[in-house]
Amino acid sequence: MAKKTVAVIDIGSLTARLKIFEIGSKGKPKEIDAVRKITSLGTRSYRNGVIEASEMDELCNCLYDFEIKCREYQVSRIFCVATSAFRNAGNKDVVIEQIRIRTGFRIEILDNSMERFYHNLAVRETMPDFAQIVESGTMILDIGSGSLQATVYDKSDFIFSQNMVLGSLRIYEMLSDLQSRTIHYEDVLEEFIAQDLDDYHAVEPKGIVYKNMIAFGGEMGYIKLLAGKDPNKKCIIEKDEFLKVYEYLLNTRPSDLSLNDRIPTNISPLLLPAALIIKNMLEYTGVDKIYLPHASLSDGIIYHYCTKMMGYKPSINPDDDLIRAARNVAKRYKTDKKHIEFVEKAALEIFDTSRKLSGLKERDRLLLQLSSILHECGKFVHATDHNEAAYALIRYTDLIGLDSDELDTIALVVRLYPKQNPYENFYYRNLPPNKKVIVSKLTAMLRIADAMDASHRQKSKKMSVTLYPDKLHISLDASADMSFETWSFEHRSELFEQIIGVKPELKVRRHM
Repeated sequence: MAKKTVAVIDIGSLTARLKIFEIGSKGKPKEIDAVRKITSLGTRSYRNGVIEASEMDELCNCLYDFEIKCREYQVSRIFCVATSAFRNAGNKDVVIEQIRIRTGFRIEILDNSMERFYHNLAVRETMPDFAQIVESGTMILDIGSGSLQATVYDKSDFIFSQNMVLGSLRIYEMLSDLQSRTIHYEDVLEEFIAQDLDDYHAVEPKGIVYKNMIAFGGEMGYIKLLAGKDPNKKCIIEKDEFLKVYEYLLNTRPSDLSLNDRIPTNISPLLLPAALIIKNMLEYTGVDKIYLPHASLSDGIIYHYCTKMMGYKPSINPDDDLIRAARNVAKRYKTDKKHIEFVEKAALEIFDTSRKLSGLKERDRLLLQLSSILHECGKFVHATDHNEAAYALIRYTDLIGLDSDELDTIALVVRLYPKQNPYENFYYRNLPPNKKVIVSKLTAMLRIADAMDASHRQKSKKMSVTLYPDKLHISLDASADMSFETWSFEHRSELFEQIIGVKPELKVRRHM
């Protein structure tokens, strides 16, 4: 396979970055050039809630320059993404359309989940020892300009992830007016950060023995620089080394950082908030060193592209983390584990057997699996209308790797599966046609899978699913009477027949 040149443009809160990659015969990307330009998008959009005309002009000029560089390398494909500065702007849709008209670039605004997914993917693929590190308790801090994502691994498994509106730039913007009103600004800053982190500690999993911390983000290169490390390479900073940097930032004015340490003026005020977040987490976890990878959003996007389109094999399957995350959410809301496992297995067997008729894709299979795992989490809140409660819980859950539309699909499937006629539901009626089809098919499959364990007693120990021209035959070997399950199946099978086109049939063989 001939080499291919692909570019990623990342429009962040403080900088716009262009990275150009060459993709080799094995699908692995290699960075061949990078350009960065300072912008002021986040500084004003966080404060004013809009992207102003002058900022749009500045960004368009930046994109013109990037386009010239891409033509120079004969780039075959360009990904152009934006993050929190655009996400939080009330006029983002108008600005994106104006930029498309003026420059030809179509900007995709990443929601928080996908932004963190790409960041985590970049870390995993650029750290050869990542799998070894996460064998023991590991805290991963993704410190962005607009928010902080804390992710926990233990025993090589993804355990938990939580987003906090605690980004370095957002903190600075929110508290900047305090600097002229108090001589104890650093103390106020620490209290502000500690308050949000305390809220995080209240919901994180207990019993994790932390051995490692990984921290990355836009300001980490300058933290490395102040620690005497190469900002463009991954490194390890011992706790005492970091605390020296922290003390230096605590006692040095941002203007002096720019003057003496050559740190850009728009970056220097953000280093202390970022360092305070790390210091707080160091004290909480008790680890003695910090891994600082050299990884960026652009790296994650290109690795994802290479995995999907160029045959690259990632070190860890990202879908495995999604499934583990869903299991941990289900555990947090005290769902019936054995029932969930039964429904998950049954739903996937139904999906796989009827795939030719349903026309659904592999990604849809993952959405059905996640729906099965989460379909009863609402009982933690409300026993009667648990599906309504589950819809809200899922919508506000961070499942890194799902975009907002996919998360909404799962929430809708969970909301609709117990409904006698989902077509009459307000939320269903307002879906676009293509999404109605996917939600209907996944809902129909989850309904009959759940019906086969209506009693939550897992009476069936063996299942086989066979597709015939006129029916989907499901055979169960049962150790107890399944009259309730058979009745439930009959009352929930009509939707499947309407949507998939064959009648589901349940045959129970009783074994004493």
